[in-house]
Amino acid sequence: MLTCLLSYSLTLTLAFPLNTLDIDEYRDIYHTQRASCLVKCVKGTQDFARSYAGKAPETPPEVNKRVLVTPHRIALITMWLLTTLSLVVMLLNGVRNTDQFRAERYTLHVAYVLALFWYLIRTGPSVKQLPDLSPLLLPQLRIGKLVPVIVIAFLLVIEFAGQGIVLLLLMPATLWILIVWRREIGLSAILTGLAVAIIAFLGGLPFWQNQFVGEAAFVGLLVFVMPMFVAGGLLSKRTGLGGSQLYARQYRKAMWSFLLSCLLFVPFGLLNAATGSPGSGFTWVTQWWMPFSLPWFSGIAEETWYRLLLVTLCYFMLRPAFNKVPTVAIVLSVLFSGIVFGLGHGSILTTGLLYGLPMAVLYARRDWEYAVGAHYMINFIPWIMVFLAP
Repeated sequence: MLTCLLSYSLTLTLAFPLNTLDIDEYRDIYHTQRASCLVKCVKGTQDFARSYAGKAPETPPEVNKRVLVTPHRIALITMWLLTTLSLVVMLLNGVRNTDQFRAERYTLHVAYVLALFWYLIRTGPSVKQLPDLSPLLLPQLRIGKLVPVIVIAFLLVIEFAGQGIVLLLLMPATLWILIVWRREIGLSAILTGLAVAIIAFLGGLPFWQNQFVGEAAFVGLLVFVMPMFVAGGLLSKRTGLGGSQLYARQYRKAMWSFLLSCLLFVPFGLLNAATGSPGSGFTWVTQWWMPFSLPWFSGIAEETWYRLLLVTLCYFMLRPAFNKVPTVAIVLSVLFSGIVFGLGHGSILTTGLLYGLPMAVLYARRDWEYAVGAHYMINFIPWIMVFLAP
């Protein structure tokens, strides 16, 4: 070992004379080489001992290489190309606002949703990494784990009855979270939440000016964007589910999440445009920038309400009852969000399960920026069609 260390020292001295390096750089290089030498010497001693005992030298385990060509990736790419090309051809042939190829469009829609689900389930962080959670109520009693399950089931029944109570309850729930965890709220989270709320306001301002969205709905959605963004970030820190790259101050990751999601959801935007969304009579969409700005309103506001807060809050409440099988809590949370989203938009099957549910799963398996990008693209292509319409 001494010989080995001396040889490395001599090599360093000959290769890097002291007059070309300062003493700190020389010391760093020396210690790095010394540590490498020690590892090699220990490994050689272990191999000698194993050889003396009649055993073969230990070979290092192979590093798991990331496999890019997998069935779920092939399925996603195939369905993305098939759906995109088919819908482009249909739109060029005037399928918009008609019932032409309706069955084919639904088939492509369902097939792409399934391929996307398969891809999202097989990729992303492991569910086993999510921490266990304790019940909010009666933590010492077994029934304490079941109370949130019963409450969420009851709320779903009321929502089906057309009361629309879930979104109203999100407001006091947000205030409760902010009060209980007020010491964990940082200035950066507040400023980021305020910034995304301003972007949503500026993007959706033409909606308000042209009375496409009522004043109460417009103001109500935007006023709670900032506090719900902060509350959703606090919930995500505790649960480990979803979260926001902006909240974590990972701005480059946030940009990439948004752009990659836009690409993933191009087929959804084309499918939405083929159904005739957002409707007719939008004579006020005359500026080139409007199709680019309008989707920010719903993309930010609704993804903050329905995904960042609602999905994470549901999971936070349900997880104690399913600590041994956290996947059940995730599935129930995204289903609840998708159904409530569909009921709020007038269609459980189409808007809820074929649009809302994929965005909820995307949020749970990726992050909030992915969900915003998805929602943006779903609305962006129809607004482009409106702008280009004669």
